[in-house]
Amino acid sequence: MKRPSRRTAGYSLVELLAVLFILGLLFAVGLPALAQISAQMSLRTACVDLASMLNQVRAQAAFNGKDVGVKWQLTEDDLIYTVYEDGNGNGILSDDIRRGVDPRVVGPVSLKKRYPGITFSFFPGFKGTDPGGAPIGDLSDPIRFGRSDICTFSPIGRATPGSLYMSNGRDRQAVIRVSPMSAALQVYDWVPGARKWTKR
Repeated sequence: MKRPSRRTAGYSLVELLAVLFILGLLFAVGLPALAQISAQMSLRTACVDLASMLNQVRAQAAFNGKDVGVKWQLTEDDLIYTVYEDGNGNGILSDDIRRGVDPRVVGPVSLKKRYPGITFSFFPGFKGTDPGGAPIGDLSDPIRFGRSDICTFSPIGRATPGSLYMSNGRDRQAVIRVSPMSAALQVYDWVPGARKWTKR
């Protein structure tokens, strides 16, 4: 009777090292792609969450019959938003907020840790226009709702026009835009290869 060869008893050290080498190579090649996918998902999540929040504020203005606004505060490493309701019928104003005339209804809410890998900024070297074709201008200012950075929604379905830009800090960019006449929200992604915006 033939004894089983030593070959069927297992794998040699050289074979195991070869398999480990191949697995390590696949992991090293796949890791950057995985990080890129994760950052893209975080970017999409941030857009969906913030667009949903703005839609809720718009609905609150219609339901309460009062202007309701989101005040954005951009710090060195964070974006904070706070929601206020008009207390005297003249809209949401920074001075009325300071004096307590326009009461706070939500926040302040910090976005620093909510979306890993996402910053509210333009990625380095961004050279595109805005989705409407106008020049972007100052790349250090990703919050575009006037000097006060307040996006106000009225009970009759109008809003402060503006844009909220965010990126993964490398090559991906997205923006939420608010239309003034209908208070409609639009989300766009920047396509690096084509150098253009695509609407979601």
